[in-house]
Amino acid sequence: MKKRLAPAIVLAVLAGTVVLAGTAALVVAYQFSNLAVQRDYVIQYTVEPGMTLSEVAGDLEERGVVHHAVLFELLARYREVGHSINAGRYEIESYMDAGQILNMLTEGRIAVNRVNVPEGLTIPETARVLRARIGIDSTAFVQRAADPEKVRSLGIEAPTLEGYLYPATYNMYPDMTVDDILRQMTSRYLLTITPEYRERAASLGYTEHEIVTLASIIEQEAMVDDERDVISGVFHNRLRRGMRLEADPTVQYGIGRPNMRLYQKHLAHPSPYNTYLHAGLPPGPICSPGEASIHAALYPKDVDYLFFVGRGDGRHIFSVTNSEHNRARAQVRRLRNSR
Repeated sequence: MKKRLAPAIVLAVLAGTVVLAGTAALVVAYQFSNLAVQRDYVIQYTVEPGMTLSEVAGDLEERGVVHHAVLFELLARYREVGHSINAGRYEIESYMDAGQILNMLTEGRIAVNRVNVPEGLTIPETARVLRARIGIDSTAFVQRAADPEKVRSLGIEAPTLEGYLYPATYNMYPDMTVDDILRQMTSRYLLTITPEYRERAASLGYTEHEIVTLASIIEQEAMVDDERDVISGVFHNRLRRGMRLEADPTVQYGIGRPNMRLYQKHLAHPSPYNTYLHAGLPPGPICSPGEASIHAALYPKDVDYLFFVGRGDGRHIFSVTNSEHNRARAQVRRLRNSR
């Protein structure tokens, strides 16, 4: 004969089943809840390496992101992801429910910053942009970018990374170090300088460093894209003839104040970057050029011009002779005075 279960045991089993079913239903419902304080917010939350699920759940409850840490922990165990929380820094927004927050933590979707580094910045200017956007130590950034050993380790054949921090829009993560960012930016540069570009530089009789240097000057001089190759043509003509480049941005860089207004006294400033005093290219780049300026340096337009002067509207007047150039300068002065 089959033994019959005692009524007390049957009741206990049934009660346990009901409790388990009720807990599961509660957890399933909880994952779609947004029980945080109802306000618009974005909270930066960091899961440190080694943190347990209980610690994370408790932290989130203390921050007001979720209510009932126990339910959040039960939800993770119900989904069988209790041991899958990834370390990193996350952005938790007010619209997220408990399930979405758990998905983010277990999938490792750490916060991403889209950082635009524009063309024409020096190393210190780039450091200031990154400090403002992602809070890096700008002093450490400048120091590492000028460390010859670090520069060599990144595959750059130059004294510093001036000119080689490629301008672009980057995905940068909160846990990235200064070295990570330098590697990211120089890697983009190395991808841009194709074998074709290197061969072209050699055919022109220039090193890669010299081309980047020339491109950096073009970057500072050109305000409109359709003048880049023309300005490059002027500089190539002057270099071939042994003429000084007489480029204002090189003087500004040598003084240490890019974009400053220059007066006659500044043109005599003793600096190896002063192309009013020294013929040929300066020792190195004066900013990080974009690909358009690099391409222009490698493929100058075939022109007879030897001079140009800014009109004040972003464009330039180009001249073949010095007398033409002087007339163009006088024309620009009259235009400025009339304004």
